[in-house]
Amino acid sequence: MDQIVRDLVALGMKEYEAKVYAALVGIGEGNAREIHIASGVPRPRVYDILEGLAGRGFVEVRQGSPLRYRPEEPGVVTAKLRGALEGAADRALAGLDELRLEARPTPAPIWYLDGEWSIRRHLESLVHGDYAALTVICMLRSGPGEYAALLSEAAGRHTVDVVVPEGAAQACPEGVRVTVAGEFCPFFQEKIYGKVFSRPIDHEGSVFSLEYIFMADDEESLIVYTENGRRKGVIITLPFITCVQHQLARKMIAGGRDAAAAPGQKIYTGEERVHT
Repeated sequence: MDQIVRDLVALGMKEYEAKVYAALVGIGEGNAREIHIASGVPRPRVYDILEGLAGRGFVEVRQGSPLRYRPEEPGVVTAKLRGALEGAADRALAGLDELRLEARPTPAPIWYLDGEWSIRRHLESLVHGDYAALTVICMLRSGPGEYAALLSEAAGRHTVDVVVPEGAAQACPEGVRVTVAGEFCPFFQEKIYGKVFSRPIDHEGSVFSLEYIFMADDEESLIVYTENGRRKGVIITLPFITCVQHQLARKMIAGGRDAAAAPGQKIYTGEERVHT
């Protein structure tokens, strides 16, 4: 009966109400003493609870000495509880929408995300965004397969490029162009790609590892990384940063090789694959 009580509480009953109603359903009919024994609810509380349940139409009362009680059909009771819960949810949503319309949000060029759910939700908004191209730098050796469905949907709306390191899994949905990263700038290759992108960074007792950079044109980017093994994200809309990220990504694509080509062979060279 414990699970029944928990479910009734989740639907809006108080714990003692749920225990009394469930016990009454179990015995079919009873007086306060019998319900007290069946439910475990203190007898002085049983009377008040039964009166409250009767007032809500959940219990029927038969006059006599002592009073006897019979439960309303569970289907009727749960339907009333569900309706009240859905009504409260609708009213809360309407009220929150009004508050949101009245609010004056302060633009934030950098926003932090914590956890996979938040990251995936923002990626979904990027997929449905109004932009020309989605560029993805994936630093995982396993490749971007975990986001295959989102990349496939994005490819139906935008140009999608994915850059992966040499030796990484390259499988991507149809319509997604995959480039294996190549060298194009000694400084970037040594100081940034080699030291920041490709390996964990130990900073003040925490270990950071870059996993992805998603870029919607040069207007917005989402950096996905782990901090001590926990996945997090950073949304960036600051133009100084997003423009630099986008240009570096396009240069990586221009200097890389198409994943369908053999190592050492370039199908796309120079600026052939660079678009803004």
